[in-house]
Amino acid sequence: MTARIVCAWSGGAEAWARIAATAAARAAEIVTLTLDLGQGTDLEEVRDRALASGAVRAHVLDVREEFARDHVLPALHANALQADPEGQQLAAQLAARKLEEVAAIEGATPVTESIAIDGTLLGRHGAAYTLTKASADAPSAPAHVEIAFEHGVPVAINGVSMALTELIEILTIIAGHHGVGRIGLVEAPAAVVLMTAYAALAGAYQPTDVTGIVRLTLLKGDHTVSGVSRLMAEPS
Repeated sequence: MTARIVCAWSGGAEAWARIAATAAARAAEIVTLTLDLGQGTDLEEVRDRALASGAVRAHVLDVREEFARDHVLPALHANALQADPEGQQLAAQLAARKLEEVAAIEGATPVTESIAIDGTLLGRHGAAYTLTKASADAPSAPAHVEIAFEHGVPVAINGVSMALTELIEILTIIAGHHGVGRIGLVEAPAAVVLMTAYAALAGAYQPTDVTGIVRLTLLKGDHTVSGVSRLMAEPS
């Protein structure tokens, strides 16, 4: 029986060359795994290219909710997004686990070395800015944003309840439009705003039950907290 390896692939030619070299060295067939982390890539196209390039099977998994719930939230609570605002390391950890799961299904060996993450729903790394405007090009009028938290989980923007992944996507659009979220070559609008909001709420109230509303002003690449209040329980 021919050996198989399972490799994470996001579609890059250089990454495929490394995968092909690894497969040749092990005399193994290639199975690819592509994760939807909210990076905005056409993943079905990546799947088709993998099969056309010689992969015997190509898996595409939507892990956006799992990534946000099980990785982004704990990192936000632990203040760990400061060191990883675009969630690259968090995504690599998730990818390594998914590789092992798929490998078990395929009866294959997972290749977890040098997992490349091109971007996540939190942001991306690179000089070609696509998520954020330059502060000089951002609107002159400020945006006022209210983020509601329930037990540490952001659940609404400006009074509109939404799922965590959608909230991050919407916050990325709003903050990025106002030039907020550039950290060197990293773009992470939602992470930057959420870190500030969560820290303000946890600092104002007990961090063991972070429930309340944080109001922020976004203007020309800057963001400031303009108010913090508790969310009152609904009357029974």
